[in-house]
Amino acid sequence: MTVVRFSVVLEGDKQVETYLSIARVVDGAGFYSMQFYEHTPYRPAWGTSFIVASHVKNVLLGPVTVPANLYTPSVNARFLAYLQSIGPGAVLGISRGAYTGRASIRDVVGKVVETVAELRRITWARPFNPIIYVGTSGPILAKAASRVAEVTGIVVDNLANPGYASEMRRTLDEAGGKDKELVARPFTFLSDDPDMVWSLFYKELKRYVVELVDGSPMMKFAGLTVEDLARDDDRVRRRVLECFAVYGSVDDILEKAARLLRAGVSHICFGHPIAPDPVEGCKKLSKIIPILQEEFGIDG
Repeated sequence: MTVVRFSVVLEGDKQVETYLSIARVVDGAGFYSMQFYEHTPYRPAWGTSFIVASHVKNVLLGPVTVPANLYTPSVNARFLAYLQSIGPGAVLGISRGAYTGRASIRDVVGKVVETVAELRRITWARPFNPIIYVGTSGPILAKAASRVAEVTGIVVDNLANPGYASEMRRTLDEAGGKDKELVARPFTFLSDDPDMVWSLFYKELKRYVVELVDGSPMMKFAGLTVEDLARDDDRVRRRVLECFAVYGSVDDILEKAARLLRAGVSHICFGHPIAPDPVEGCKKLSKIIPILQEEFGIDG
């Protein structure tokens, strides 16, 4: 049976108590990992991971979207080994970088390989096979990373478009990465209030799309430009929501997630901001995981 996985990812804009409350919800509820964006305007994700680690028994933890040039491979390796040793397990996601200047494709792939090499030199922690993702929404880095044995999978932030998911799955497979996870990390907003979706959530989503997706082939595939996002246009709003987010009621989220899995996604990481109340949002997400696992496969 095909393995499918479900995770959540949180921005570094929350108080520690909120992270711990969410951790209590997702731990043991069928989630594979609880991830933290390493976006430099906010709290450091490694620190948050260390704090949460002693409060969970099942869910893996770690920073993602870590800019390749933010930390040295030695630092990432030491932190990864330490996190692995104090909790149920660790994950790490490395990307070209937002807010810090974009690293080259060669740098991203090289930093993953170097991080694993540094990890192998550590003598104070038990050896383990690291889970390292490369974040990208473009085919060039996806191809390069999928050829590297040290890479667990490719993560596409804001991926909610099944058509683009199919393209990325094909890209990985053709590059020899049939065994690599394709992780969709769409922004998520659980709410039955359409006014809240169109006002509060859309404003937040648009800000991130401009900062993180502008210039990506994923934007072009959606038929949008960054100039479109500056316009007050219902058509543009609908297109942005459909291509870059899963939103609405529990049933809406369930159907949108199922479409991504049918398109070749093997791991869905429900992203920021989750819901007006992210703790309650994660409780609702935990109800759809068994349904999706039954249809698409259970994480073994």
